[in-house]
Amino acid sequence: MLSKNEIKGDKRLALVLGKMEKGCELCFPGLKAVIFITGICGDNCYYCPVSKERFGKDIIYVNEEKVNSLEEVVLEIERQGAMGASITGGDPLAVYPRTLEVIKILKDRFGKEFHIHLYTSGRYATPDVLLSLWKAGLDEIRFHPVKEEYKKAIEYASRLTSMRVGAEIPIAKGLENWAINVIKDVEKYGGSFVNLDEMEFVEPNAAALISRGLNEDEKRPFTAKGSYEAAIKVLEWAKQNSNIYIHFCPASFKDSVQTKNRFIRLAKNDKRWYEEITSYGTIIWGEVNINNETIKFNPKNVNLYKGYSIKIFESHPTRSRRPIINEETINT
Repeated sequence: MLSKNEIKGDKRLALVLGKMEKGCELCFPGLKAVIFITGICGDNCYYCPVSKERFGKDIIYVNEEKVNSLEEVVLEIERQGAMGASITGGDPLAVYPRTLEVIKILKDRFGKEFHIHLYTSGRYATPDVLLSLWKAGLDEIRFHPVKEEYKKAIEYASRLTSMRVGAEIPIAKGLENWAINVIKDVEKYGGSFVNLDEMEFVEPNAAALISRGLNEDEKRPFTAKGSYEAAIKVLEWAKQNSNIYIHFCPASFKDSVQTKNRFIRLAKNDKRWYEEITSYGTIIWGEVNINNETIKFNPKNVNLYKGYSIKIFESHPTRSRRPIINEETINT
């Protein structure tokens, strides 16, 4: 068994019992591209944080950029300078031919060392599908075994391939026993790790969480209160009773570290002369209308346009630079 002193890390960033998987290691410095391959999913989990604009719709995003072709997927990854990719949804295996093609293209374009992990419930994970994914180059697969029969997919993947095989589930108050049972099943069927994601409390799942007695943590926005304490209980159990790796990922890490670092990397690679990068990885710029001509400028140079009404915009570092908030108007 793992020793009693092996829970390591920081509750704001990560807690690990054993070792963190490579897919997670690459997320910390922003080296993983996030490919939302489809919003289609055969399951309907009450805690799903996927937005209404995406859930159930067959659309593709890469790092918040909507794309219309697989070639655009590659271009976005090149723009980021990523060293790996996570394929998520929806359920990527609901559009299995597309997902398989993406894996092949990425491995062909960026090489065998380009690390790819994938999330799936396991509903569509037949032995043939899993073998094909592995042969195409998939390095790591993370199951969300929401139904008993899906747990067999963990056994298939562990027995038939050499991928890293595990599970990734949300953790919150009241889900401790479920998490412990998932850990038992993953170990029983040959998997190597379980990731516990702190339950996000966001618009798509807020009503469902409240109906089950969960509330947003007043001190930690967008987090279900009691999730951290639930994770600690599961980690303490696993410390005494399991041999597989357990990783707790706080919700705050996703925004303050993972997403921020990915955006900063993107922004630095794609910064335009009139833009400034914020500490959050977003981009700001100014616009002023002079003689019916819109002039863009770096916000640091706002004093150059005294006497004019200027606007300051902020966006994610997407190609479209679509503002994420209403512009700020300043009369200089």
